[in-house]
Amino acid sequence: MHSASAKPNLKPLGENIADQKSAYYDFKIKQFQSADHLRSYKVWLAVPKGHAKKAQAVIYMLDGNAVMDRLKEPMLKELAAYDAPVLVAVGYDTQLPFLSEARSVDYTPGNGDGKIEPDPRSPDRMSGGSQAFRDLLTGPVAAWVHSQTKLDPQRIGLWGHSYGGLFVLDSMLNSNYFTHYFAASPSLGWADHRMFNQLMHAKISNAEHKKLWLIEGDSEQQGQALRSPNASSNGIDQLRKAALMLSQQKVQTKLIIYPQLTHGEVFIPAMREAFEQKLWN
Repeated sequence: MHSASAKPNLKPLGENIADQKSAYYDFKIKQFQSADHLRSYKVWLAVPKGHAKKAQAVIYMLDGNAVMDRLKEPMLKELAAYDAPVLVAVGYDTQLPFLSEARSVDYTPGNGDGKIEPDPRSPDRMSGGSQAFRDLLTGPVAAWVHSQTKLDPQRIGLWGHSYGGLFVLDSMLNSNYFTHYFAASPSLGWADHRMFNQLMHAKISNAEHKKLWLIEGDSEQQGQALRSPNASSNGIDQLRKAALMLSQQKVQTKLIIYPQLTHGEVFIPAMREAFEQKLWN
C-alpha cells in the first residue's frame, strides 16, 4: 500500500544498529567537514567481523542517516554469510534522516561553470556542489576508510537514491574511483533534465571497467497526489534510453524496475540490490 504523502518522514531518528551493536559487523564513526565549512558530515564505517585478512569490497552509501536507520541485523547476517562488503554510510551531523538543504548542494551536478547556484527545483536551496563533495568522498573519507581495513580496488561501489542517484550518475561520468554504481530513482527531470542530457552526450572514460545498476519503481509516474517532487514524470523511459546509450559505450548496465513502488518506496529494495552477494563474489 502506498503512503498518502510523497514527502519523506523527517522525524528525528532513534538508535540504529551501530548503537545497538551487531554480531556480524563492527562500526566506527568519524566526523568530516565540507571544504567551505558549511556542512558537517557523520560517516559510519561498518567492517564485517572475521574478514580482515583479505581485500574486501566496499559500498559508499549516500543519505547515510536514512541508510543507518534502515540497516537491520538480519540484513547484516545475510551479508556476513557470503563475501561481505565493507559499508560506508555517508550522512550528516544531524538526528534527521535527510538534510534537504545540504544534500541539494552536495548531490547535484553544476551547470558547467562550477558555481554553486539556487536549486532550480527549490530556489530556497543551493545546488551544484557535486564535484566538491566527490573530492571529499574520494579524498579524506576514502583515506580514512582505507586506513581502517584492506579494500579491493576492483570492487568499490557507490549507492544513492533520488538526488543521491544523480550524484552516482555524475560520479560515473566524472570519476574512475568507483567501479560499481547504483543509481536508485535518480531525479533525471531535475534542472531541465541536466543529468539525462549529460548522460546522452557523454564519452565515458574507463567504461569497460564500470558497472551500473539503474533502479526505479514503476509507480514513480502516478498522479500528483502521491508523486514525490523528486520523481521524474518520464523517468523509466529516460532510464531505458540512458541504459542503451551507456551499454553501447561498454558500460555494463542493468535496468531494474520494481512494480508498484513509488519514488521513496524504492529506497530499501535498492539497498538490498546493492547488498546482493553475487555482486561481490
